[in-house]
Amino acid sequence: MILCLETATKNCSVSLLHEGEVLGSRSEHGQKFVHGERLHLLIKEVLDEQGIAVGDLDAVCVGKGPGSYTGLRIGVSTAKGLCYASNVPLWSVPTLGCFNQELFGTNEDSIVISVIDARRDEVFAQVWKQGKGHWSPVTEVTSVIVDADSFVPWRELGATIVGDCTSKVQKLLGANASHFRFMEDAFPDAKFMKALLDSEQEQSEDVAYFEPFYLKDFVAEKSKKKWL
Repeated sequence: MILCLETATKNCSVSLLHEGEVLGSRSEHGQKFVHGERLHLLIKEVLDEQGIAVGDLDAVCVGKGPGSYTGLRIGVSTAKGLCYASNVPLWSVPTLGCFNQELFGTNEDSIVISVIDARRDEVFAQVWKQGKGHWSPVTEVTSVIVDADSFVPWRELGATIVGDCTSKVQKLLGANASHFRFMEDAFPDAKFMKALLDSEQEQSEDVAYFEPFYLKDFVAEKSKKKWL
């Protein structure tokens, strides 16, 4: 039994996997982050639904980012706590791989660019390639300020762009958007981690020292509350 957590975006998601099958899943998202209030409740709902106790888990897998600083901290700290309490391994997978890869197609050498909103005109992006029955990254995760000249190497390959901000990317690419195929806006989700498990993307982590992959330094926003 593997409990999967993905909290890098405004989508807070949980799934329970057994022998490559999703036994149950939950996800919630909104304009504001609900992770702090809802993650533990979602975990309880998924486990209770299957009659599984935390002690029955064989491992916990968490999306390591990039994404929201707050979301990642909550997800990773929760995963660590569960692993420590149950004495089970901690695994991680890249958040930019936690999309429904079954929708990407099965053609050899197909290209997918996964994106996550990084505010304003910026996205976190990674390029994936289909080969030998599975998807593998062909670039490192990068932070991209999107404009008409973005993703030039992938234009002529008819790449598919997937993520939680595809509509924003399409708009910013302008006329060059016609070179790409766009999936509807969709958040990364824990229920799609099964495609990454038992692959080169799954990493075993040290419960004590593992840190999320933020990519960018945390920037605090000025509070809008009026204290006086």
